[in-house]
Amino acid sequence: MNQFYIKDFSNKKTMNNKNKLHKANVIAEIGINHKGSIKIAKTLIKAAKDSGCWGVKFQYRDINTFYKSTNEIGDEILIDEMKRVDLKISQLSNLIKYSKSLSINIGISFFRIEDVINLRSIIKNFDFFKVPSAEATNVELISTLLKLNKPVMVSTGGHSLHEIKKTLLNFKNKKLIIFHCVANYPVKLGSQNLNFIKSLKRLGFKDIGYSSHDSFYEVCLFAISLGANWIERHLTIDVLGSGLDDSSSSEIGDFIKLNQLIKSIDSIYGDEKRIPNQGEKLNMQNLGTGIYLRKRKKKNEFIKSVDFEIKAPRLGISVGTFLSEFKNKRITSNMNAGDALKTENFEKIKKFNRQRLFHFAAKKNIGIPVRLHDFEYLSNIIPIKNYEFHLSYKEVFSKQLNHILKKINSSDNFSIHMPDYLHGNRILDPISDDKTTRHDSRQTIKRVTEFAKELEFRIEKNVPIIASFSQTNGRKKTQLLDDLFSFLNHSRYVKHKILPQWLPVYAWYFGGSVKIDLFNSIEDIEYLKKNSLAICLDICHLALSANFYNANWKIWLKHLKPISEHFHLADSQGTDGEGLQIGTGDIKDFSIFLDTRGMKIIEVWQAHLNEGYGFMNAIDILYKKYKKNKL
Repeated sequence: MNQFYIKDFSNKKTMNNKNKLHKANVIAEIGINHKGSIKIAKTLIKAAKDSGCWGVKFQYRDINTFYKSTNEIGDEILIDEMKRVDLKISQLSNLIKYSKSLSINIGISFFRIEDVINLRSIIKNFDFFKVPSAEATNVELISTLLKLNKPVMVSTGGHSLHEIKKTLLNFKNKKLIIFHCVANYPVKLGSQNLNFIKSLKRLGFKDIGYSSHDSFYEVCLFAISLGANWIERHLTIDVLGSGLDDSSSSEIGDFIKLNQLIKSIDSIYGDEKRIPNQGEKLNMQNLGTGIYLRKRKKKNEFIKSVDFEIKAPRLGISVGTFLSEFKNKRITSNMNAGDALKTENFEKIKKFNRQRLFHFAAKKNIGIPVRLHDFEYLSNIIPIKNYEFHLSYKEVFSKQLNHILKKINSSDNFSIHMPDYLHGNRILDPISDDKTTRHDSRQTIKRVTEFAKELEFRIEKNVPIIASFSQTNGRKKTQLLDDLFSFLNHSRYVKHKILPQWLPVYAWYFGGSVKIDLFNSIEDIEYLKKNSLAICLDICHLALSANFYNANWKIWLKHLKPISEHFHLADSQGTDGEGLQIGTGDIKDFSIFLDTRGMKIIEVWQAHLNEGYGFMNAIDILYKKYKKNKL
């Protein structure tokens, strides 16, 4: 079985393994829902692929010899339906080729050996085979299919445990995949008997599936929680259609949801640890209260309740954390009135060779992000010559922009990060379908580009603008990117080059995790390379997005590095753990980025606090790793 996976699922044409097995794999049973139409069949195959299904499956019967004429009403209905939806061998061959072109596995169900023989001209082109519930004890059919050295799946609906043990147990070492199934169409909610999956597992079968005829696709998730690692469910164009299987099927929208949930099921369960994610940290900061000193306190003093007041936002620790962990500890550095009390204030302060690190950062174009209100302060205590203004939507149209121009040093280098948000809980989107959002986004971009021009005039150097474009508007990727870059390159609102930022698949917007589908996938890489378009490469986001697609971020880096003119540096973990200190996450070694062209802006979470301690620590880590690698 494993050899089959490696051989048939690897796709050398892509940069990532899109067919990596997840908690369970979904097979879209097209069966007879194609209505006998090749066009509908292909539509369903494409829908299955786009929704993330592992494979698609059809049924085959030689209609000319399969049915014996009877006078039973049920048989007449079934025979008429089978004749109406019959696919010829040439049509099945066409569907095999189409499935292969989409890199989705294709299988077929057989009800008797005669039909297997009848399909001998194309049978080896299928990726797997299925034996339906009605033939679960057809040992001869199962044995014949196993000889083809492809996975064979057997549904067990309508059969008792005794029958299954008697006929199928001998095949358990043949890597047969057994599917629990209730052979009703549809199955009444409450009749699923999913605990039978445990019985099948106790018999010793390695792989257990669930063939779902339920009205609710969500039942499949319960099956997975009990150990099913294969899911088969009927896919249809219309659940209200006239076909015999339509009512026990799902439309494409449900398949998309099902595959999304299955893909995330491991992370949904998580583990027994409880580590707050980045969104939670943001919410704790924005929604919670923290401790602020009323007066100056000296190193080695205790902090008493009369020394502080509790206010929002929480820039440091909560009063609860202080009382339980730090009440009887001395602070390790001097603090001023108004300072937020943080964990670092009780820790041993790391000493830096500041002049050496400043020189190293300036030489390697390493910079830090600054806000308009803290630029003067941070540039004085961390004079590394490279700064990126992170603007809010309010600041863009304030007098602060003009005021800050008087504070800059012409020998420094600057970049500007466009606001992500607009007033009214909206996200920047200059090509939005919403007229107001489109207008406000374009006015924001226009003002930021004017500020960049003014800044360039004063320092006589290029000032890159970085922007996060994350809104897809429900349009196809290529069309959307064409429109976006047309705007960026030709619009009267844009009088300056803007570098789109590489993004994660899950972004922290408005205190929650939001899935986005722009500047974070293999399709985006191919588009950017094809059109020779420059970007800002956020290394943290690169690793997060690659992890989501089960890809190697270093391989993606090889394709993106040549078109990257600006960099953001922070470590990451998993698919949504961003802003980690350099060297503490999945990336670890950042020295490979330090000899590249363009500015490298450190974007470690809350690195600006405690007199920029996080920034200094990041520079120190970069310096030591870089020097070590050069030895």
